[in-house]
Amino acid sequence: MKFRFLGLALLFMAGPLTHINAQEGDTAKIYNLKDVVVSATKTGREILQTPVRISNIPIQSIKSAPVLNADDILKGVSGIVVTRNMGIFDKHSSVSARGVGKEQARTLILIDGVPINKLSTGSANFGMINQSLLQSVEVVKGPNSNIFGGNAMGGSVNYITRDINDGLRANIQTDYGSFNTIGTRAFSSYGKGGFFAGVSGFLRKSDGYNPATEIDSATINMSLDEKNGGIILGYGNKKFGVIKAEFNFTDALRGKGERMYASNGIVDGYNHYVNRNYKLSWNSSAGNSSFNVTGYISTEDYSEIKWKGSDIYDVIVDRSDYGAWASYSYSGLKNNTFSAGLEFKGGAVDGRDVYRTSTDRVINGGKSNSLALFIQDEISLADGRLLILPSLRGERVWISEGGFRIEGGTSITNFLKPYTGDLDNSVWNSISPKLAARWLMGGGSRVYASASRGFRPGSLEDMTRTGSISGGVILANTSLRPEFINTYEAGGDFKLADGLHISPSLYYSLGTDFHYAVNTGQTIRIGNKNRPLMSMQNVGKVEIMGGEADVNYSPVAGLDLSANYTYTHSKIVEYSVNEQAGNTDITGKYLTYTPEHMVNGALTWRNRYLNINIMYRHMSSQYMNSLNLPDDERGVNNIPALDFVDAKVWRGLGSHLVLSAGATNLFNKRYVDSSGMNSIGRFLFLQLTVNI
Repeated sequence: MKFRFLGLALLFMAGPLTHINAQEGDTAKIYNLKDVVVSATKTGREILQTPVRISNIPIQSIKSAPVLNADDILKGVSGIVVTRNMGIFDKHSSVSARGVGKEQARTLILIDGVPINKLSTGSANFGMINQSLLQSVEVVKGPNSNIFGGNAMGGSVNYITRDINDGLRANIQTDYGSFNTIGTRAFSSYGKGGFFAGVSGFLRKSDGYNPATEIDSATINMSLDEKNGGIILGYGNKKFGVIKAEFNFTDALRGKGERMYASNGIVDGYNHYVNRNYKLSWNSSAGNSSFNVTGYISTEDYSEIKWKGSDIYDVIVDRSDYGAWASYSYSGLKNNTFSAGLEFKGGAVDGRDVYRTSTDRVINGGKSNSLALFIQDEISLADGRLLILPSLRGERVWISEGGFRIEGGTSITNFLKPYTGDLDNSVWNSISPKLAARWLMGGGSRVYASASRGFRPGSLEDMTRTGSISGGVILANTSLRPEFINTYEAGGDFKLADGLHISPSLYYSLGTDFHYAVNTGQTIRIGNKNRPLMSMQNVGKVEIMGGEADVNYSPVAGLDLSANYTYTHSKIVEYSVNEQAGNTDITGKYLTYTPEHMVNGALTWRNRYLNINIMYRHMSSQYMNSLNLPDDERGVNNIPALDFVDAKVWRGLGSHLVLSAGATNLFNKRYVDSSGMNSIGRFLFLQLTVNI
């Protein structure tokens, strides 16, 4: 209650302040090809100079948009599909690039170049990202494994945090919204004499909503209680460079909307995440050389209550990811900038299903470690108009210490005992090349072309965990190889008039060794029924063809108009399985959660009276199952075509305050997802921002 009253007090404290000065964003143009980005080559380059398709979302665009979560920032970016059916209450958000499907492991998510996709699952927790720390978001479309390694098949998203400058600065934002949702974000920093420090925090609680299509006593609200805090310490000068230590902590409790009436009382389902992230980095430059050394550790303690019939159990999983790398760049050679780096990454999982209603404990675990080397050359010719960028990354991965066992087993889990024991170790290699070229046409225009390869490793849980799934049992498979994708792309940016740009791209991708759960042809006796034994295997080949076209127009200072169209054709062209074993051939079917058509539009008008941002998004229908089945009396299998409108208005109050009001899904478009739950619908909010 104290937290709620604090937020409401901050929200209405601005009542007597009426002078209009503060703005949520300045009048700088949101679209700017001269923005410097680092995610395309690991060296700072203007977008116009790079030979890839990259979208940069600057701070003024982030502040002016109706954003509730860090992944919301990506809505409206061409080629990107953001799936968060339950809004802020969703257990997972998925961000997918260029038609590779909903699987988050195929699109890499980073914070300042550090990956947050977990090796255990491939998922990324966007709740770890405090929006008050952000300076920009860089979206590289197409494979980026040549410099970042695994998961960058469809592309990569890099959240860039702000630098800390001299002096004292502070920012606090509090908001109140639908479903009795109240949240507060804060950031404060101080710098002097090269030393700097910053602290941040984020709190949000909500009563939530009931997503059930048929509400009864066993369905309740999906609630939310999340907290995030962080600290940054560092020192820098021109000679030494910048050394920085960071720590971030996230604690998120999400209700699942489920209730069970057990013999010993009521049990409500929930998911609980506790994340801790540590990072130490050093960046320096001297003459024509620049260096970067970074190390990180990320841990997650996850717990969830589940039940099957009258059997209740806790899923408890400890996950860890870690890594370190050193990279070097040298621009002293004529017409060349050479870069190289050595990288070590690893992860581990230790999972347990602990039954409350029996003595059963089902345990799985495993580790993955990798060593990689990348090299890159930026070759400048024709007085800088032509850039050729060859790069190559080689990676070797070790899967070890995999195991599956049962302790205190009863009839509930005895059917799994034949599959217990240590798992075989495995080793695999990956080569990720990229060749790209860019030609400057003058007048702020360019064309580019590229050929690249990306990959996605198998998740540790797919490789080391045996367990029940709907209709059967899936076996651990440590020999699961990575998925690969080869992409060929061409595009350009063309200045048609002052403030008017068009940016088209076309690409063709062929994915191989895609992962699917396959029937092994064997069965297992569970109760009085024979159930199929499944295994995650490399059986799929996928063809993806697509194109994007962005138009950006800034006719006058403070007014930005944008629109884009995305076409995606993602089809399974080969599915190599034994149909006699009970598998269904899905050759010719479309990838799930991949709309064929998307249209986005946005208007942002910043002025001294009332600032407005309106966003429109259209997505064509999406399949939710690999068989592409139609909806029938047995269930919903498709998301219909949807049109969303989000809006935000804001006004400065004095020189330090901004009052905002906004809505996501303004016209309350709802649908039923694959789990039979209703999506969130309209969400309204008020915000007060204080800048010091």
